[in-house]
Amino acid sequence: MGQTNLPLFPQPLWVKIMDCLFVIIAVLDFYNSLVLYPVVIIPYLSSWKPIVFIVNAVITFGMLAGVLLFFINWMRRERKGIDDRGLRHAWCLGILRYWIAVEIFNYGFAKLLGTQFAPSYFRGDSTWSSLSGFDLTWNYFGYSYTLSAIIAGVQIIGAALLLTRRTMLLGAILLLPVMINIVLIDIFYKIATGALMNAILFTAGLLYLLALEWPAVVAFLRQTRSALPAIRLKGLKNILRVALAVYAFVFIYLVTMTGQPAGISGKWRVEQLVRNGVKVKPMEWLTDSLAWKNIYLEKYGRATFSPNPYVVETGRAAIGIYRYDEKQKAISFSIHGDNGSATRTYIARLSESSAGHMQWTMTGSQDTVLLTLTKVPVQ
Repeated sequence: MGQTNLPLFPQPLWVKIMDCLFVIIAVLDFYNSLVLYPVVIIPYLSSWKPIVFIVNAVITFGMLAGVLLFFINWMRRERKGIDDRGLRHAWCLGILRYWIAVEIFNYGFAKLLGTQFAPSYFRGDSTWSSLSGFDLTWNYFGYSYTLSAIIAGVQIIGAALLLTRRTMLLGAILLLPVMINIVLIDIFYKIATGALMNAILFTAGLLYLLALEWPAVVAFLRQTRSALPAIRLKGLKNILRVALAVYAFVFIYLVTMTGQPAGISGKWRVEQLVRNGVKVKPMEWLTDSLAWKNIYLEKYGRATFSPNPYVVETGRAAIGIYRYDEKQKAISFSIHGDNGSATRTYIARLSESSAGHMQWTMTGSQDTVLLTLTKVPVQ
């Protein structure tokens, strides 16, 4: 009886579908990144836009038709028992790996060369509450070039590992945490849709590479054990494990109980300030750092007295801690002034208090200050 010529490396249907899908995505994204995007952002190439978009449409339809025919032929050859020794699958994975690698190389080198997370002059002079999620993200990561360089290094090394079959799995494992973090940042900080879609596609490709090698990952985890001898405590180890988690939760929960009441914490606008019997004039804050315009009482005891009604100038603001005594209806402050001046202690007694309004009689450091405050709603 003759032997049937079956494929040595038959691929499941879902693998064939994913292979073809990622080939389409990779080719189109290659074109968009290497041709379409530069033409869109570089002014002197703008005259090529009509041609580039026409070519993009042609490539899109051509890829859809070509990959569909490729898939049909793949299935037909397998049904006939024609062995391609996994070559089609290898080609698809090669395109996928090289696509992810070159795209992540781009992001890595952009961080190293300063085109990503570059300092921005307008963001530097903007209040954080006025910035978008994109600008906040750029400000945060742009603060430290060293951090950006470390992230870039991980991306570049991971991308390089994707370029060979032997190190492909290690590259995917190295890059996945970075890409998942980027996806979450893009979603919750409302980064541009194009950047989010790219991050999702790269992450999906890495997950696919990991899924293909999952049996090897599971086998490695099962076989890898510490060479140290086991400590025999019977059931005590499980009790200890649970106790440690419970301790951490209880400790943090007790910390939350130290927070000041919601009626006290918040941003308070100073409607009127009378110091030692003299009413502070509306524009006096320009020259006098004690002519407070806003008082910020954070939930966990930080207090900031700001003379500037628009932004907090850390060089002029008085900053310290406070504690509210509900029984005495009093707030105790320990404040250090601007330019590192000595710490001053104040006691503010609430002579009148209602929802969103307070009146203080504040004494200390040879001053008596009367304040009328209105709470500013959180935006």
